[in-house]
Amino acid sequence: MSPFLKIDWKAPFGREIIKYAKLQHRFTKTQKYNKNLADEYTSVPTEALTLPNHYADQIISMVPASVKALEVPQAYLIRMTATDALQPVLPAHVDYNRTCGINFYLEADGEKTHYYEWDRELKSLTETETFVAAQGDCWLIDTSIPHSVTLKPNQQRLILTLSFSHTSFPEVVARLRRVCNV
Repeated sequence: MSPFLKIDWKAPFGREIIKYAKLQHRFTKTQKYNKNLADEYTSVPTEALTLPNHYADQIISMVPASVKALEVPQAYLIRMTATDALQPVLPAHVDYNRTCGINFYLEADGEKTHYYEWDRELKSLTETETFVAAQGDCWLIDTSIPHSVTLKPNQQRLILTLSFSHTSFPEVVARLRRVCNV
């Protein structure tokens, strides 16, 4: 099974939502998957921003009841800003406390998301699949396996996400296929 699935959903609001968001956490730690990041690449911090409840409730209401019966996802924004870097990346990682997410790309400019297999013995990554999200796209992604993002210099990437922390990617895909024809 591919670790991502494009969904024909549209976000109920655009990038202007960021003016109502508040910084919750800034992720900067290096994981085992990217300890040997090549010198020409610059690791970009990622920010999680919380939304006021009425905006979060509005986006969560888009999720079919049968999916919410498995788990009600959390809604928040993810921001990556690639300033002052010639080859910015969000290095290979897995998302802690998040198994998968439905991502609405509010700002995107051809960044490529890469998925990998991790060889425990060799402690190395092998790329398996990629996708490019365009602004306005919606993708369900598996965040429990190593993935990275090649960013564009001096661009911001802004994602409105519905994050699941207990329900697996295959479970969410199966429910969506039953009720949404994805």
